[in-house]
Amino acid sequence: MAYNIGLNVVEVDGTGAPAIVGASTSVGAFNILTMRGVPNWPSLVTSFRQFTDQFGAYFTGGYGAYMVKGFFDNGGQFAYINRVVATDPTTGAAGAAISLADGGNKNTLGLTSGFRGMQDPGAWANDAYVAVKGGSAPSSRLLETALAFIQSDPLVPPINMGALPSLTVQVDGESAATVINFVNGDFANPAAATLPEIRDAINQRTTKLVASISNDSRLVLTSTGQVARLRKDWTSLKIGVANATLGFGAVPAQATLGTIAALAAGSGRVANSDAFQVADAVLISDGTRSAIVKILRIGSDSRAIEWTPVLANNPAPGDFTLASTTLTPVEFDLVIYKGGTDDRSVVETWAGLSMESDVPNYAPKVLNDSALGSRYLTATDLHSTSGVGLTPPKKMDPTRLNPGRNGTPTATDFIGDPSAHTGFYAFDPSDVQLVCCERTDPTIVTAGLGYCAGRGDCMYVGAVPQASVAAKQAKAYGQAFQGKKVYGALYGPWVKVVDPIGTGATPVKFIPPVGHVMGIYARVETSRGIWKAPAGDEANIVGALDVEYQLSDAEHTDLVKSGSVNGIRAVAGAGVVVDASRTLSTDTRWLYVNVRLLFNYVKSSLKHGLRWVRQEPNRDTLWTAVKFSSVRPFLMELWRQGAFGTGKPEQVFTIICDATNNPPSEVDQGNFKLEVYFYPSKPAETIIILVGQQRSGATASEA
Repeated sequence: MAYNIGLNVVEVDGTGAPAIVGASTSVGAFNILTMRGVPNWPSLVTSFRQFTDQFGAYFTGGYGAYMVKGFFDNGGQFAYINRVVATDPTTGAAGAAISLADGGNKNTLGLTSGFRGMQDPGAWANDAYVAVKGGSAPSSRLLETALAFIQSDPLVPPINMGALPSLTVQVDGESAATVINFVNGDFANPAAATLPEIRDAINQRTTKLVASISNDSRLVLTSTGQVARLRKDWTSLKIGVANATLGFGAVPAQATLGTIAALAAGSGRVANSDAFQVADAVLISDGTRSAIVKILRIGSDSRAIEWTPVLANNPAPGDFTLASTTLTPVEFDLVIYKGGTDDRSVVETWAGLSMESDVPNYAPKVLNDSALGSRYLTATDLHSTSGVGLTPPKKMDPTRLNPGRNGTPTATDFIGDPSAHTGFYAFDPSDVQLVCCERTDPTIVTAGLGYCAGRGDCMYVGAVPQASVAAKQAKAYGQAFQGKKVYGALYGPWVKVVDPIGTGATPVKFIPPVGHVMGIYARVETSRGIWKAPAGDEANIVGALDVEYQLSDAEHTDLVKSGSVNGIRAVAGAGVVVDASRTLSTDTRWLYVNVRLLFNYVKSSLKHGLRWVRQEPNRDTLWTAVKFSSVRPFLMELWRQGAFGTGKPEQVFTIICDATNNPPSEVDQGNFKLEVYFYPSKPAETIIILVGQQRSGATASEA
């Protein structure tokens, strides 16, 4: 680097280690049934409105929408939604569909319920309709190579204009004629007017045409094209009233048009070449004769287009009436309706679609575009053999799609396949911390817990089966999933919420509480920190009207301590609250939800925050930088906020990153080891208040 004479200031990165930024927390992962959505394709939503836009609203076939609504109502901010569908080829989910036929009644375009090129099966599109309309692309006339003009009979000056005869001309097809009235002041001597005086008088009266004088003393009138351009028509001129004085002694039957470019067998010149693109199928027609060709080239300046096949016979180029010949791209418009066929039911209109596969407006390409395509349908070219320009679907009034079906997903559909990234494994590439499912099948819960343990950075939030708490079965249900170190927690009983699609005066519905609980996780983490247990009066459930079963204190204690199921309870003065925060772990070190969340948070933060260490020289300077410049400041900030138990920093966390755990034998193998130990804050779960009697402190003495 060259330096200038004098003072130079250069910015460098320095030797300081990057600070560790806290990882994401409380991002939900919903493995659920929804009205619609692309299966096994998790999508991030940040509001219930975004959810309904992409996955539909409430429906009787699943709890998904209710759970997501509860998540956002209770403080959730980010959620990945994975739609689960039945995959059985015979009875599983299938999309509503329709095949459109071309003018030769051959199937040409298949439409299936979908979202921007991806299949979106189910019965949600059973009330969808499609209509096909003629293309709205503009036509182009042939090119006008010379403006229209007319000329008078030869005139012998001087001309007697004493009577001031008006000149009446119809210009460019206007219904109202242009009348040019002369006045005496136009001429030095009206009885002996000169041709230049007449010419100049005409040109002073109008801009629609221009007058000139030919070499043989004729008055020549030429259209300026001003009116024709506005009307998008040919230039034309026609004397409206005979004027023998000026050499127009007769009124012609037809207007005189401008000169039109001839039509060749394999090419033509058009007025507006911008209306076309290479590979377009184009209809050439004069209203009586027609032919369809495919554009090969478009001239940039001459406005000439070349096509194939050439016009040979029936019709030949000379058979066309040039003045009425137009060239029009062969396109169609597709209108999609939802819920009805009136204008209010139109949800999408796709104009100017083509069935030519090599043009940008090729229907399947446009409708299936991953960013801007249809939110309702996917398109498939059925490869009609009708020929170039004959494969667009014929006009069709709004027609209902053939019905699709939802099917009934099995436990296997929810669990998914690791290699195919379906079910729980669809979340593999997503940064999530809280995983849930609307089903309570033991095999699904076991798989969900296993998935979270395998990842090591998230936990499963589940619910006991409906009515199991009242039936005294919830404890045994929870015990089946207990283990020394389990990445998950269970909650029950179910909660009562308003049902927007229910019947009756005040429709309600019982649903699994997990969506609401995950929202509380997010709310408590935001207001208090990831180390605060998401339970207690602060963990009131917004949107819950009641619980399915009222737990007594004794029942709740037994359910929590024996079954590892956290109770949802209606508490006077607090509403419906989450009243416990235990995981399914039996090891007391991993007993509480906040401990599991805190460890997941620290692990993820260290994993992402220490990426810079890769390929750095593995020696004492690196160990010191990691320990004192990256990890210790991160843990100190957590300590200041109360994430750890009581004690000084050196009493509640330990960082080992030196020669003791990075000996030469490990360094030689390319290994770098960092050890972090800390004592997490734990909740006050059981409150013990001692109340008793004591002896009086009064004394007596003799007077």
